[in-house]
Amino acid sequence: MKTKFLAFIAVLVALCSVQGAKAWSGFGHGCIAYVAEQHLTPEAKEKCRYYLRHTLPYYASWMDYWRGSQHFKKVNSGHTVSVLSSGDGLNMKYGAMKHLVNAMNELGDGKYKNLPDSVVRQRLINMIHYVGDMHCPCHSKFSKKYFPQYKGKKTAYRGKKEVAYHGFWDGSPGRWRKGWEIEDYAKNVDKVSKKQATAWQSGTFTDWGRDIAKGGHRGFALYPEGKDIDNLSSKERKAILALADEMAMQGAYRLAHVLNTIFADKSIETR
Repeated sequence: MKTKFLAFIAVLVALCSVQGAKAWSGFGHGCIAYVAEQHLTPEAKEKCRYYLRHTLPYYASWMDYWRGSQHFKKVNSGHTVSVLSSGDGLNMKYGAMKHLVNAMNELGDGKYKNLPDSVVRQRLINMIHYVGDMHCPCHSKFSKKYFPQYKGKKTAYRGKKEVAYHGFWDGSPGRWRKGWEIEDYAKNVDKVSKKQATAWQSGTFTDWGRDIAKGGHRGFALYPEGKDIDNLSSKERKAILALADEMAMQGAYRLAHVLNTIFADKSIETR
């Protein structure tokens, strides 16, 4: 029994270490979930606490750690928004958009009340992660046929370590912000006007996906290919952080909107 307990503790320590090493999946995801939680209605906050038995940030990176498990194979077909054509046509039957649509269809319009608490809990955990993930600039998955220019981009870190495009944007919310906690991020970055929040939250999931794709295009335009991250100018850093923060706030406000809508016994049009 003691051996099993020690093994369990070792797994927990390993998971915590991984979370510290992953930025968007750790710090960034935590920030998005924390900000979203601040904008929940009292009813939605109470229901989330009932089903989750914890805070939103607690589960923000949960799917990254358990997605390799056989139990979650069906809800792990990519954490991305799949952009199929030059006109930003989307594959709504794949990746994060698919999971978001399915979750809304299962939980919206008060349907969550007819499901076991454990099922509702898992759907919420999935959404907390996927809504954040799909807003990362590197999670716009562009078709190689229409966007061959986006393939294989790399930069450098401290003159020796290459950082691929994905890793660069994964780490963007916390980069150059040494010592920040998620509360610091929310205090300094969540300055979104009511008008802007309403604009981000309006429309269908398809509208959101196309909006996210625009952010993905901007992510490639701002990516400092061939440059050392530590040697970027203040102007370059400012532009990179501005996009990272904008996309993170979109994710936070949209996650809050999804949860508020579900627990108001309403739904969001998926198409």
